[in-house]
Amino acid sequence: MKKFLVVDFEFTTYERPVGRPRGFFSEIIEIGAVKLDGEPLTDCGRIQSFVKPHFYPKQAKDSMDFCMITAKDMQQAIEFPAMVQELAALYESGETYFVAWGTEDYKVLQTGCERHKIENPVKYEDYLDLALAYRLWKGDDYTTGLKKATEEQEVNTAGLWHTAFDDANNTGKLLIEMFNRGWKLEDFFVAREAYEAERAARQAERAKHHNGYRRW
Repeated sequence: MKKFLVVDFEFTTYERPVGRPRGFFSEIIEIGAVKLDGEPLTDCGRIQSFVKPHFYPKQAKDSMDFCMITAKDMQQAIEFPAMVQELAALYESGETYFVAWGTEDYKVLQTGCERHKIENPVKYEDYLDLALAYRLWKGDDYTTGLKKATEEQEVNTAGLWHTAFDDANNTGKLLIEMFNRGWKLEDFFVAREAYEAERAARQAERAKHHNGYRRW
């Protein structure tokens, strides 16, 4: 079985109605990661680092406040390329799943690598969206939040929500609990393929109707 690198990023956002800087994009300001391996899955590596916002540091304050990151914390922060090196040290292409809750973590990593003009070491085919996995496993038509999911599965969580390492650690605990309760990767891949095919069909149907309206 592949290893699992469970990752959570805290990153900047800009939600004010005015003043958005030209070209603004979300920058990672904290990384938390736990690597799980073996049977049963056990912790075999960790990352916990603050990351300097390189392009838009003035816009980071609101996100830092939300994530409880202080100016003192940022004095210990590393540069984005150094964070990518930390990540690469625990990730083996084709041998490690990059696990995150939702789609944003991989996107913000990819965008950061593009803007810094460095290669993203994490291959998209190794990305595992555990939020989607949980949704399909339960048969829901909505996506559950991480905190709610851990409560539903009676996971013994620890730490503070919206802090990168604690969120990654709790996501890893949920992954282990899902395995304990019978969740299987093979079933998820089959369900994901069907889900994506259905979504693509809906999008094609909407586009068809939209184009029909435009002709009239």
